Amino acid sequence: MDSMFCLDHRQDPTVQSLQRHIESDAELMHLFAKAFSEIPDEFLAGSNNIIGPANVRDYNSLLDGIDRVLGIVPSWTSAVEKQCVIACPMNEVLIWFMNTRTGSQILSRRDINAHFQAILQKWGHYLSSPASAKAIHKGNGGWVSEGALSELLDVVVNAHNTSFRPASFEEAFICDPALPHYGFRSWDDFFTRQFRPGARPVAAPEDERIITNPCESQPFALVRNVPAHAHFSLKGTVYSLQDMLGRDDEAHAARFTGGTVYQAWLSAFSYHRWHAPVSGTVVKVIQLKGTYFAADPSKGFENIDPDTGAPCPDRQAPDLSLQLISSIATRTAVLIRADNPALGVVGFLAIGMADVSSCVATVAVGDRVVKGQEIGSFHYGGSTFCLLFEPGVNLTFSPLIGESLAQEPGYEGRCIAVNSQLASL
Repeated sequence: MDSMFCLDHRQDPTVQSLQRHIESDAELMHLFAKAFSEIPDEFLAGSNNIIGPANVRDYNSLLDGIDRVLGIVPSWTSAVEKQCVIACPMNEVLIWFMNTRTGSQILSRRDINAHFQAILQKWGHYLSSPASAKAIHKGNGGWVSEGALSELLDVVVNAHNTSFRPASFEEAFICDPALPHYGFRSWDDFFTRQFRPGARPVAAPEDERIITNPCESQPFALVRNVPAHAHFSLKGTVYSLQDMLGRDDEAHAARFTGGTVYQAWLSAFSYHRWHAPVSGTVVKVIQLKGTYFAADPSKGFENIDPDTGAPCPDRQAPDLSLQLISSIATRTAVLIRADNPALGVVGFLAIGMADVSSCVATVAVGDRVVKGQEIGSFHYGGSTFCLLFEPGVNLTFSPLIGESLAQEPGYEGRCIAVNSQLASL
């Protein structure tokens, strides 16, 4: 089938490969056309942004936008002024496509995600290279500009459960303003920046009854008596332990069946390293392949405002799909047998949400970890995680959890500090 673009119009071979795959499959071509027909006309208004969603009206313009993003280092965008977490460029290209039912179906396919994995690995390699450090500058859109440093510092200062009130970005994070790019070697190095020692002390380090927050994050859900299996419904989703931990070994899900799931999320402005919520021994590390941009279609254009009758899709998709993506997105699980026998095994599940979506564990089976120790990190994009507790583990969660659960994910929410008390026996 002829394409309106020749393959060499696109510079990156990974995008060319995805194009060939789409154009070799008549059914897939039909599904792409159907998905774009499901985007209401009012969401395709003109835009001057060459990678903006208004210019993505067919699979070719979608591929063109993806190709452009691979040469981009994300620039700083004010979360306050834009009333969003951050403009993630790959997410931005796919945003309206992700909000259609057929688009969600396409983005859930294994063959499509294999291509996205190659594309995102290529982009991630660039964002980890010294060339990507160019985005860390003091000018307009720079990540160490006055506005950026102010908002990044606000996230740290305003976090719950901390008395740490740094006066500057460099007081909070390991960096050197006197060096080029503040001493960061790449964009990814900046994204995974480290707190200075003592910035986030570990709550009750010797008390094995206390579980600490593994990530600087905003609460999303707290669900008890979680089933091993669950069916996804049209009007929403529920947690399914077997899907969350993978179907290859049912013993993992069986361990947590009837237990508790706590989920929280991180914005792109947050600290993105993971810390052990308990002391113990790592008994399993599971790398789970999955989707990168699939969202819950019930939260997309099918979500109708009852007052206006107009579609109100998730503008930061998949923010409102966090429960669904806990079972389908690319993710990494770290299971820790706690020193406290009353806790049994505690599961940490890292889930990529958007853009590069990489979840990298830095511990292995048999490793001994202490509460508050770093065990891995997210790489560029929005991120979410779940903590899994066995049945019979009766926890009292921080009152902050209940207060925060009433909020929908958004830039205005306050994080709970990493390493602070999350729950207790």
